[in-house]
Amino acid sequence: MKKGVILSLWSIVLLSIVSYGSSKMVIPVEAPVEPVPAMQIPKPVYVGLGLSWGKYRGECHTPNCGYEDVTYGAMLRVGYEWNQYMGIEARAIATFLEEDDQGGQSLRYVGVFAKPMYPLGDQFNIYGLLGYGWTKTITGGNKKLPTIDESGFSAGAGLEYDLSSKMFDKNEDMLYDRGYDGYADQEKGWGLFLDYQRLLIKSDVPDMDVVSGGITYDF
Repeated sequence: MKKGVILSLWSIVLLSIVSYGSSKMVIPVEAPVEPVPAMQIPKPVYVGLGLSWGKYRGECHTPNCGYEDVTYGAMLRVGYEWNQYMGIEARAIATFLEEDDQGGQSLRYVGVFAKPMYPLGDQFNIYGLLGYGWTKTITGGNKKLPTIDESGFSAGAGLEYDLSSKMFDKNEDMLYDRGYDGYADQEKGWGLFLDYQRLLIKSDVPDMDVVSGGITYDF
């Protein structure tokens, strides 16, 4: 009888200890993981569209006959940039508006260039153009003017300005929190450019200079 009472008391004590210990146990709960916004990685590809001013200086077919003509048109540029210092660009230029009605010459041009670059802070970028292209002049009503249909070395230089935002874009859920990184020459978005180009550098052809300016979009 006494053994039974003692066992019952020990059972009550053990149950009390277990119950008290259980009330002190803390079950860990994992906190929800917040998604981290993805860093925007610019693609090294850009396209540009602009207006061109072209000037042609040469000699007529007749002796002692100098000639100069100015035309206006459009240009398209497409490029790929490996880093902030080097890229490659293809461009096409066509002029079709004459400065006067004397039957001058319009220009057609297609070329491919190495594009050495150097960043000037977060917004500006200067670049050179060194490459090879094909140039053709189309004569209007003045039949005394020589026509050019040649290919050869071409060169130029220009300036780019970045208009893109570097802030967090909630619509795209991407982060633009860094400065100039060189890739795609600026951050993803719009930019402006202005450059000069000598279309054909050869001793036996007239001088053909083009100044172009417009907009670019970096992907």
